[in-house]
Amino acid sequence: MQITPISKAFFDRLADAASAAIMPHFRTELAVENKLKGAFDPVTVADKAGEVAMRELITATYPDHGILGEEFGNTGLDRERVWVLDPVDGTRSFIAGIPLWGTLIGLRTEGRATQGMMAQPFTGERFYGDGA
Repeated sequence: MQITPISKAFFDRLADAASAAIMPHFRTELAVENKLKGAFDPVTVADKAGEVAMRELITATYPDHGILGEEFGNTGLDRERVWVLDPVDGTRSFIAGIPLWGTLIGLRTEGRATQGMMAQPFTGERFYGDGA
């Protein structure tokens, strides 16, 4: 059975939603939490807001899809399609105000990476791939 790819436009919508949630926090004073004991794995309100924005859009549009998230855990990893989200990849740079971070959005179909986007909200650049 051929599975129809998700449109690039939906990836753009996810990137737009994440950007709208994250950018108000860039180069501002913000609290930093550490996710790890014995090491430093920072998370900020921007990381969480970006993931919430993407999760809400995915759940509203594709309620039968799973989500593997950086900040809020996993849902439905055994489903045919699973989104892999990292709202702020490069949180240390984000915290320092250095624009070397981005939003990663991936899609696994039947356990295989099939589509993805790397968005850089600060520069407005996006890189999309679908395996073709």
